[in-house]
Amino acid sequence: MADSLNTLAQIVREASFALGRELAAWKPSTERASFATQAMLSVALAVAFAYALHLSNTWWAAISGFAVMQSSFAASARRGLLRILGTVVGAALGAVAGPAIGNLPWVFVPAMGVIGGVAVYQALASEAGYAWVLGAATALMVTFEAHTLGSASATASFAMLRVAEVVVGTLACVIVSGAFYVAGRYRRGGGPVSNAASALLTPDANIAARKLLAWQGAASIVILAALTYILKLPGFAQAMVTAIAVLILPAASLATNTRRPVAERMVQRFAGCLLAGLISIALLPLLGDHAWLCMLALSLGVWFGCHVQTGKEGASYVGRQFTIAFIMVFVQDHHWSADPVPALMRLSGILTGIVVLAVVILAMSRLPLARQSGGAL
Repeated sequence: MADSLNTLAQIVREASFALGRELAAWKPSTERASFATQAMLSVALAVAFAYALHLSNTWWAAISGFAVMQSSFAASARRGLLRILGTVVGAALGAVAGPAIGNLPWVFVPAMGVIGGVAVYQALASEAGYAWVLGAATALMVTFEAHTLGSASATASFAMLRVAEVVVGTLACVIVSGAFYVAGRYRRGGGPVSNAASALLTPDANIAARKLLAWQGAASIVILAALTYILKLPGFAQAMVTAIAVLILPAASLATNTRRPVAERMVQRFAGCLLAGLISIALLPLLGDHAWLCMLALSLGVWFGCHVQTGKEGASYVGRQFTIAFIMVFVQDHHWSADPVPALMRLSGILTGIVVLAVVILAMSRLPLARQSGGAL
């Protein structure tokens, strides 16, 4: 336990210093500014589309607009295709399975864990890993909502809205990225900006590490699903996505051990989300329902996060998680509002997911599989 705490303290210090170095070495470049501008415009366009279409969860469309953006048009288009494909398959699975098992907690809760665990295992060794992650996230969201909606038709409508929100956000990203690609052909410029989030995983990933991460993800989702089913805790969607996303490691990490990389991602996700949550909640009462002020603040937040994400001081994941969390807690569902309750609920879900995953990792740290893959904290 002492070693785990020392390691955690060291990782926290390293993340703090990395973010401090990044802010101190604020050096905009053409490539970094271009990526940040594209992401900012993509998110703004996704929000505009979602409001125009009266979609239920504008923030989900906005996150899609950001998450799909890559350093080139081809990479963005491919990632967008994987996001849509995974969402459609996950929505279909949830719409079919959710109404059938939603009122059977002894089936419902284990099934949620199976979906998450299988997705983590497959995503870690598939070139379509992003589709696996989005498929699992969507299937879990739709399946969970089915037990509260109470009917197959209502569940199907919910699933279709999730698909629509992802399509709208992805379309916004592809439009913006395509416009910059066309414009770039008429001017001379440097190479693409580095984007840590675009790294693909290889099929020869360590089997023991994949199994361990899959079991950790499955156990975390089972606990979250059971707690939410019984206690009706808010923010399950954010907690569940956190439990999956933190475990999707680069192939290089799987080739050695999963202990430190997972801890680093948890700490950096926690730091980015907490910082974004505090800033967002502070801004909401000041901006009220003034749409142009809210859009300006949203754009500045996305720009800041993208700039940190594309830096070279070791805080890239902090920047990415800051941007995702800022969008998640700042963008309201149907209209701009100063009400901090939705933001607090989503932020609490993210933090709950991190805490539950940390507890699961510690509980599994003495298992033979954890020692074999270096998975103990």
